[in-house]
Amino acid sequence: MKNLLFLILLPILIVACGDKRTGFDMSYRVDFEIPAGLNTFDTHVFETYNIPSNKISFLTANSLEEQDITRITPREARLSINFSEEDFYFVQEVVIEMFTGDNITGKEVFFRDVIPLNTGNDIAIIPSLPEVTEFLLDDQFSIRTEMRFRDISPTFIDARLEMIFFAEYEQ
Repeated sequence: MKNLLFLILLPILIVACGDKRTGFDMSYRVDFEIPAGLNTFDTHVFETYNIPSNKISFLTANSLEEQDITRITPREARLSINFSEEDFYFVQEVVIEMFTGDNITGKEVFFRDVIPLNTGNDIAIIPSLPEVTEFLLDDQFSIRTEMRFRDISPTFIDARLEMIFFAEYEQ
């Protein structure tokens, strides 16, 4: 009897817990270099300027206009190492901020505190809560990656930051 009740309620739970937001993903990739020998006392900042937002491509692909977008929020991000067997054991904390030339203060969009020693060559970065609609509906935006190290960076590392944002719209 319990199994039958479970089988009847399972589809209801799955449908009830679904994501009801209508939208699409906006993906971006940024490459930068982490120099060898960076110390553990400073917060090291890597800035990438004038990243194209590709808003026209995203809007056209979804048959939308700019005014149809209600909000854009961070969804997920990953920091990885390209072309090396090195790993991120030396990284303790990562913060990703988005800014423009007009607003250099920017907004924190992703973060990761207390990164484990055995993280490997990928770090999954947690999305923050702010809306970034004004940045991604502009033609360009910039990214500031702030890193604190627990150990000296061992070698020059080609890093890649992959970010996904979710753009919600009204139907």
